[in-house]
Amino acid sequence: MALTLKIVTPEKEVLNEQIDSVYVPTDNGEIGILPHHAALMTKVIPGELRISKSGKQTLFATGEGFIQIKDNVITLLTDLAVDEKDIDEKSAEDARKRAQAALENKLSNEEYAETYAVLEKSLAQLRIKRRHKVH
Repeated sequence: MALTLKIVTPEKEVLNEQIDSVYVPTDNGEIGILPHHAALMTKVIPGELRISKSGKQTLFATGEGFIQIKDNVITLLTDLAVDEKDIDEKSAEDARKRAQAALENKLSNEEYAETYAVLEKSLAQLRIKRRHKVH
């Protein structure tokens, strides 16, 4: 029995398909989800989402959000979901540099949190793109 994975961002439904398994970065560590997983809802953190389907692995950079697992349906609501092949390394590096420079300034708590979130998402994309880059 396969799992259904739905990935939704504020802009669009990024993915809605049958998969074999998925590994998700959470605030309690990475969790692996296979068919018949117990019902669960947990926070997702910026990082690498690994999807397995028919022996192939697909990687996504993910931002913050929540994941719900119920009856073999996984719903990921996140502020970022970018397929590895769609990551623009230069844009992610530029965003990382801007965020790091901004963090050196005196920021309000809200500005700091927003800037830090941008930094985490940029770093997640860069890690995926650079780790899996074909030389």
